[in-house]
Amino acid sequence: MKRRDFLETSTKLFCACAAGASLSLIQSCTNNVATSPSVEQDSEELIIDLSSEGFTTLLNEGGSITTDGNVIDSQGLLLLRQGDFIKAFRNNCTHSGYDLRPFSNGVSVCTSGHGGRFNTNGTAIASPASGTLKEYITELEENILTIYS
Repeated sequence: MKRRDFLETSTKLFCACAAGASLSLIQSCTNNVATSPSVEQDSEELIIDLSSEGFTTLLNEGGSITTDGNVIDSQGLLLLRQGDFIKAFRNNCTHSGYDLRPFSNGVSVCTSGHGGRFNTNGTAIASPASGTLKEYITELEENILTIYS
């Protein structure tokens, strides 16, 4: 195979692979991001029906999602179901301020790609992230989750 033919073929293959990987990355960033319910701006609690669209993942053990900004935290929340309890953390990496991905296999990873990772207690387990995520008090009654500021 001539060099020119090799470069042309390999460039097309590389572009196709890069496009597929980019689309996959973009889609993974949008998965499990729920829109928070509307509440009065001066409210000190957020009430979520877990059977509503975007939150049903939290009906299952180990389910995790992130939310957009809301009355509890303008950065959004990182939520995790553990038994009859749901943990709520600020969705904000302690190192870079980027959003976090929902928990998978007990780990939440920063979306920036710099390597920051957090365990299910909100503690940084991989640098450059450090410290602990801000955690909010929650109450779960059947399918109704209340998060307090």
